[in-house]
Order: sequence, then C-alpha cells, then structure tokens
Amino acid sequence: MLLTVKAATCPNCDSERLVKDGKTSSGSQRYLCRECGKSRVLSPKRTDYTERQKERILRAYREGTSLRGLRRIFGVARQTVSAWLKKKQKRP
Repeated sequence: MLLTVKAATCPNCDSERLVKDGKTSSGSQRYLCRECGKSRVLSPKRTDYTERQKERILRAYREGTSLRGLRRIFGVARQTVSAWLKKKQKRP
C-alpha cells in the first residue's frame, strides 16, 4: 500500500514554505508563510454550542456581562456572541 502525504500549503499563495508561528489563545497551532508573510491557523477548531449553552451565554449578556467578560467566563469569542445576537434580532 502506498501512502501519500499532502504537505500543508498557504491558503493565500499556495506555498509550502510554512513554519510554526506560536499558538492562538484557544491553543490552535498558528503557521507563518515564508513566501507571503501571512500568519494563520490552517484548520481552525470549530466549537458547536448547544441551544442551552447559547441561551445561558446570551442571558448573561442581557444581564450586563460584557463581551470580554463572556470570553473570560465561557470561552466564547465576542464575534460568536455578536452573530447570535444578530440572528435573534432577525427572528420575529
């Protein structure tokens, strides 16, 4: 059996000249492209929140917890909370 391994490539320029560049706050490995200089996570972790978790987080927000506070307490990104709030506003 022959196994082929595809080298990781930069999503920006398709170069294979990637080097490790630290980790994100969530612990994902960050890579730096030596060709274009862009730094990014190649396969970001996706977190799926249950409806109960979403409601709990949004309730804390409505009760006055800041977006930064939600990040510290629940580990949820402020952009995620903002997206949930926008979706809730669109619903009748």
